[in-house]
Amino acid sequence: MSSLRIGLIGLGGIAAAHLPQLCRRNDAVEVVGAADVSPMAGACAEKFGITRLVPDYRQILDDVDAVLICTPTHLHCEMAVDALNRGKAVFCEKPLARTLAQADAIIAAQQTTGAALQVGFVRRFDEEWLAFRAALLAGRIGGPVVWRDVASSPGPAYAKWFFDDEKGGGPFLDGCIHNLDFGLFTFGPVQWVFCHGRTFRTGTGASAIDTGTATVHFASGDELLLAWSWGLPDGCRGTRVFEFLGPGGTITWPGDEARDAAQRRFVITNGKESKEEVRFAADALNPAYDRQMDEFIDVAAGRKAPTAGGEQGRDALRVALAILESARSAQVVRLS
Repeated sequence: MSSLRIGLIGLGGIAAAHLPQLCRRNDAVEVVGAADVSPMAGACAEKFGITRLVPDYRQILDDVDAVLICTPTHLHCEMAVDALNRGKAVFCEKPLARTLAQADAIIAAQQTTGAALQVGFVRRFDEEWLAFRAALLAGRIGGPVVWRDVASSPGPAYAKWFFDDEKGGGPFLDGCIHNLDFGLFTFGPVQWVFCHGRTFRTGTGASAIDTGTATVHFASGDELLLAWSWGLPDGCRGTRVFEFLGPGGTITWPGDEARDAAQRRFVITNGKESKEEVRFAADALNPAYDRQMDEFIDVAAGRKAPTAGGEQGRDALRVALAILESARSAQVVRLS
């Protein structure tokens, strides 16, 4: 069986999460080359043995069967459409695009050509997230539930595009997109959203909403509360909260394991006398990236359909954009 020829578009941080598995899968994959305009891309290429590095992604499209798009969000559409129109399988990092019109253009290209399209929702492969999803779907804490996610930090300050509204969209688009996809995957369609948002990073050229509190209400009655900030000064982080509350109990993360512990756990509590610990690998996210890339190899080879394709990418993007719309209008935005 011939190897699947893969090219990478963008050699930033997220590409480095995918390349180890691609290198380990030399039984099925040949990394033909990469495209990146950054002077720092050479170090990544050298680390992973990529000998062909070009500035323009079009220079590698004719020589590959599939591409990984690991560039800033606003660039996804042009690159994905170009690759799909040439019949190349596309793995596109999340979010699928910056606008719904861009997402629709990508989906239209995929449907016209029949080329494969997978979106990088890695939490769908995460042992930890899949374990709490199974507990929720089994009714372990009753329902409907409230999922609370509170996180605050300087955000990915190494790349300014994350804080540019037209390019990255801030945390409620780029960061929370994992929660939004996983919520849709677990609870079904969203009914409405409401968000109060603001921009802390004044005077830095940032234009995205970087701080706020959003409520995502699902048609099922379940809710997702996102209180996120990427607007804190360097060296500052707020208290992390990640938990589920239901009429029958809670799912919480004690977080008291040793720093070098091989396993971590969450606890399902249904009252004074009923507690269960669910354990998962401390590094559960790393093998999730491996499983995600294994799936893309199969998707690109035509052996299976993606767990998350273009429609799932569009659905999560639609909710994220509704959150931003609500933050700007101070109004509830209804989706269904």
